[in-house]
Amino acid sequence: MLYIALSLIFLGPAVVHGVTGWIHTTADLAVRNTNSSSYCCSRLSSRLGSLVSYPNETIYQSEQNGTNGYWTQQEESVSPACRITPTCAQDVSIAVVELARAQCQFAIRSGGHTSWAGAANIQDGVTIDLSSLNQVNVSANNTVTSVGAGARWGDVYLKLDALNLATSGGRVAQVGVGGLTTGGGNSFFAARYGFVCDNVVNHQVVLSDGRIVDANVYENPDLHRALKGGNNNFGIVTRFDLKTFEQGKLWGGFIVYPNSTFGQQIQALQDFTTASGAGVDPYAAVINAYVYSAAAGIPIIANQYTYTKAEAFPAILQNFTNIQPQYSSTLRTTNLTDLTVELGEGTPNGFRQLFATATFGNDAGLFAALYNISNTLYTPVKNASNFQISFVLQPISKAILSASALAGQNVLGLSPSDGNLVWLDLTVQWSDEKDDAAINAATEAVVDQSIAYAKTQGLYNQYIYLNYALQSQDPIASYGQRNQALLRQISRQYDPEQVFQRLVPGGFKLFR
Repeated sequence: MLYIALSLIFLGPAVVHGVTGWIHTTADLAVRNTNSSSYCCSRLSSRLGSLVSYPNETIYQSEQNGTNGYWTQQEESVSPACRITPTCAQDVSIAVVELARAQCQFAIRSGGHTSWAGAANIQDGVTIDLSSLNQVNVSANNTVTSVGAGARWGDVYLKLDALNLATSGGRVAQVGVGGLTTGGGNSFFAARYGFVCDNVVNHQVVLSDGRIVDANVYENPDLHRALKGGNNNFGIVTRFDLKTFEQGKLWGGFIVYPNSTFGQQIQALQDFTTASGAGVDPYAAVINAYVYSAAAGIPIIANQYTYTKAEAFPAILQNFTNIQPQYSSTLRTTNLTDLTVELGEGTPNGFRQLFATATFGNDAGLFAALYNISNTLYTPVKNASNFQISFVLQPISKAILSASALAGQNVLGLSPSDGNLVWLDLTVQWSDEKDDAAINAATEAVVDQSIAYAKTQGLYNQYIYLNYALQSQDPIASYGQRNQALLRQISRQYDPEQVFQRLVPGGFKLFR
C-alpha cells in the first residue's frame, strides 16, 4: 500500500522489529489510505514526465505481461498504480527521493525472474523498472565490463562473445543482471572465479537520500561487500562493473536420459563434485536435473553440461556422458550466448512458478533419499494443470568456495572449510491459481523433511541460496549471525531512515 507522510506531524523515531521508522498520526493514516496512489504517481509524473506510465499505456502493459514482462503469472498479476522506467542513474535518484519524501511504497525490478508475487512488483504501489538501464560497455583494456542493472545476461554475452571475452555471470539468458548478482549468483565459471557477486569490482548505487555513489574496495567498501549477497536492502544498484577475461568457444549442452539411469547419475554427481572440489579440472560445470511433467507422464533426467574450453567430452564429465541409454543430446562447441539461450528455453514465461532450495553435503545416498521424499510429497499434486517438477542438484564444490574466498569478501557465509556442497533447487511449474496452496504446502514439506533427514546424516548446511529461495525462507539469516548483524549495521549506516526496509516490501529483508 502507498502512503503519504505528513512530514510536519510525527512523534519521533520508533523501533519496530529492529527497524527505525516513523510513528504517524491518525490523520496521516486517513490521508494515505484515501489518495496515496494517485498522489505518489502524480508527484513522480511532475518530475519524470513520460518515464512514468499507467495501466492504460503500452509501456506499462509491456513491462507487466508483454514482450518485457515478468517470468511468472504470480508477478504479472500484481498491478502497481504506475511504473517508472528510468533511463539513467539520475532518474532513479529523483524517483527514490520523491518516493521517500512522500513515504510511498515501491518495488524494484531488474529482470523480474523471482517467482513470487510482490518480489519485484507491488500492488497499488510504484514499480521502478530498470529495463532501460541495459547498457553493456567494455573497457579499453578489455578487463572490465560495465553493465546496467536492467540488462539481461543474454545482452551481456552477445556483446562479449563478439569480442572473445566473458564474465562470470548468469546461466540463463533472460535473467536480469541486478537480481542475480545481488543475490550471490552461480556461474559456469564458478570453480575458477567464485560466485557472480565476487566478480563485481564496482557498484554504482542510488542511496535513499538520492546520492549516487560508487562502492568498491576503495570507496564505501562496507557497502560494496554488503551488496555481494545482500539483495535490495541498501539502495538501488544502477550499474555493475564486472571482471572480464578472454574466452573463446566452449562446449556444452543437454543430455536427456531415462530415469532408469538414476543410480548411475547420483554416483556420477558425487564423484564429479569430489573431483572438482579437489581441483582436478576447474573448467567443468554440471546441472543434474530430475524432471517430471504431467504432459510427458514419465520422469526423465535432463542434465546440462558446460566445459569452458572448446574441448569435447573432457575426462571429468565422462562419468556422466558415458551413461547409457540416452534419449537425446545437444552437446556441441558453441558460445556463451547460445548455451544460456538454450537453458532459458526450459523455463518459459507465462506459467505459475516457484523455487525452493536447501544446501547439503555431497553424498549419493542422501541424494536418493531426498529424491524419494520429493516424489512422495509431490504425488498428490501431480494432476495440477501443466504441472512440472524439476528436482535439480547443483555442485558447489570446495573449488568454488576457494575461488570465492580468493576473490574477496562477500556476505554469504560460505567457506572452503564447508567442504563439497550441493544445492537442491526445486522448480515447480503449473497453470491454475486454485492449485497454489497445495503446491506451496507440498514444497515446504519437501524442504522441511529433506532438511530434517539430512541433519540425521550430518549432511545439512544452513546456507540458503537467495535466488532460489521460497518466499517463506530466510536466506539472509542463513548467512550466519555475524553477517546478518553486519548487514543490519550497514543498512542503518547507508539508509538511516530505513527506506529500503519500510517502503520496499519485496525481496528478502534484513529484519524478519
